[in-house]
Amino acid sequence: MKTRFSFTLLIAVVALSMLLSACGPQATPVPTQAPAAPQPTTAPAQPTAAPAQPTAAATSAATSAPAATTAPTTAPAASTGRVYALVPKNLGNPYFDTANKGAQQAATELGVTVNYTGPATADATQQIQLINSLIAQKVSGLAISADDADALKPVGAQAIAAGIPVVSWDSAIAAGGRTVHVNQAEAQGIADVQIKMALDLTGPNGGKIAILSATSTAPNQNEWIADMKTTLQKPEYSKLQLVDTVYGNDEDTKSYQEAQGLFMKYPDLKVIIAPTTVGIAAAARAVQDGNLVGKVFVTGLGTPNQMRAYVKSGASPEFALWNPSDLGYLAIYTLDAIATGKIKGQPGDKFTAGKLGQYTIAQDGTVLLGPPTVFDKNNIDQFNF
Repeated sequence: MKTRFSFTLLIAVVALSMLLSACGPQATPVPTQAPAAPQPTTAPAQPTAAPAQPTAAATSAATSAPAATTAPTTAPAASTGRVYALVPKNLGNPYFDTANKGAQQAATELGVTVNYTGPATADATQQIQLINSLIAQKVSGLAISADDADALKPVGAQAIAAGIPVVSWDSAIAAGGRTVHVNQAEAQGIADVQIKMALDLTGPNGGKIAILSATSTAPNQNEWIADMKTTLQKPEYSKLQLVDTVYGNDEDTKSYQEAQGLFMKYPDLKVIIAPTTVGIAAAARAVQDGNLVGKVFVTGLGTPNQMRAYVKSGASPEFALWNPSDLGYLAIYTLDAIATGKIKGQPGDKFTAGKLGQYTIAQDGTVLLGPPTVFDKNNIDQFNF
């Protein structure tokens, strides 16, 4: 009897305990994963505007051209949708690459796109094929350094007839195939400074000189050579003897070989004048490699960065050039002024080219950048292009 009572009491206690447990708070389950990190009470601030994108892109047939390293003098303009093509004689040429940097700076300031595209080699046929393609793409304008003045005239006229303004720069397209030519300097002035440098290097007794040009059809090269021959007829240059003119086709290897050929053909040669940035560097290197420093001197047209070592070694004590970056910059400003109707491209038209100031189209349909600068050991480190 006692046992039955105890068992009944035990059942009652268990039942009461289960009832109380069901009515009380539940235990918090142990999480199976670590709790998420606490969130901030306010969302992090978002930028008020997306970062500005460049308004100009440089492209080429083979590879993208280097971006401009010179900061624009004004804030980038809003994109206009205008697309221009900057066409050099050939790609891979330091002179034209520097001109493209200036063109890209102008593009940023104007809010346009400038595509840098050209033939792999300095060849008029390749250049014409490229220009035909650009006409078909209906670009807003063309800025061309001509491989052949007369050969490019028909395709330039075709572009103009299609409503595409054409500005030649550095090396002119013949009149009728371009709207305006942007000239780096007066041809006679370029010729005069090169002959004067040659006499500086030979000394008052003069001696034999030779010219290492680019291609035989390059209009600017041929004009400078003709003007140099005229300058040589002046009494003060009577002791300079021009013995040969050779062509390196604006190719480093061929220019180097042509320089070596001149050394062998004329053992008493005093000066090589190379009015081309490719040729002058190749010839200076040939002088160094041939242990001819102090015996043969190289001068002509080059850029400070490519010629710095040769100036300091004595292979090329002095040379001249305008700033090719400024030339590319002016070419795009000129082209944009015509494309937007600010000017018609007629003699007497005036326009402003950004940091370079105001220009007037001359009676011969050209725009003149300015006089060349002579570089030597005293000033070359002041320039970086």
